[in-house]
Amino acid sequence: MSRKTLGGLIAIIGAILIVAGLALMLVVVPGMKQFPEDVDTTRSYSGTMPVLLNAETFEFMTDLDVELSRHFRTEEVDGDVALVFEEQFLLAGGQPLQQLVKHYAIDRKTMEFADTYPEEWASREGFWPREGLVLGWPIDTEKKDYVGWSDDFRDTVTLGFAEEVQHDRAGITTYYFAASAPPKLIHPDAVTAMGLPNELPKEQFAALIQGAAVSDALKNILPVLLDQWEEETIPLQYYYEYEAEYWIEPETGVLIDTRKHELRKVGLGEEFLQISPLLANMSEEQRAGSRVTVFDLTYQATDESVRDAKQDADDAARQIELFGTTIPIAAIILGALLIVVGGVLVLSKVPTAG
Repeated sequence: MSRKTLGGLIAIIGAILIVAGLALMLVVVPGMKQFPEDVDTTRSYSGTMPVLLNAETFEFMTDLDVELSRHFRTEEVDGDVALVFEEQFLLAGGQPLQQLVKHYAIDRKTMEFADTYPEEWASREGFWPREGLVLGWPIDTEKKDYVGWSDDFRDTVTLGFAEEVQHDRAGITTYYFAASAPPKLIHPDAVTAMGLPNELPKEQFAALIQGAAVSDALKNILPVLLDQWEEETIPLQYYYEYEAEYWIEPETGVLIDTRKHELRKVGLGEEFLQISPLLANMSEEQRAGSRVTVFDLTYQATDESVRDAKQDADDAARQIELFGTTIPIAAIILGALLIVVGGVLVLSKVPTAG
């Protein structure tokens, strides 16, 4: 093989390496920045519950130390859309208090609920149309407010960016987001999904009120109102309010830590309130005071979950760095050197015998 031919081959290999490096950096890695096909993650939280109403026995449980477990798994992928399964367990002393199953169709890049998805997915347990972020934040999270979703309200909520902070337990820089909502009606479908009744027999409702922390005035007038109510059951409506904090690793979008307070209360249905001018003319503050707390939970990610989330973020960041920077740049530099070497060989003159 002549020197020029060898030089040409070396230059071609160099050009291929440069193209491959650019393709890896500009095409392959952006495709990696999406919700993976093999997610199977569990996050754990510890918390306290001053009040929980057992939906089956309608007895109050108080001052509980609880554990919350959330298990996420990618079930199916259809191009840029993933079907994600979530199972939540709320435990006290190792005994289950509540279990919820949900399915989400998410855009793998934006992490928002997908507009289009296979029709069959809609038949999965806990699947219903949603909007905005439903599981977490996208890769390359920005310093801006995001639209999130509340299953209680069946409506969107604002996930407000607050500041860039150092997360002490994780020891990394995070974006801190906060969200909250005042008491708002829980959507009837959400009430059903949680196994709560939309109405109660008069006697059971009276017992509920007598055992709850409501005003003596309501307890005293309730027997008269129940006598005036001709139906056998009392209509109910539920309210939800919360305050939440989230710490996000921005490069990967991994949720490092969560702290949240959730409060659900039950109140009299609007039609029942109208039977008495005293009730119908109550101020919003008075109406709020007449509601009974049925769910009061404050929780935060455990140290183990924070460590696991940090490890997930570190692993994802290393993958992005390896395939997005290290390997492409090495390939481009080596390719450039090979082109130079090949060019020298092609252009150099072959010495002749004198």
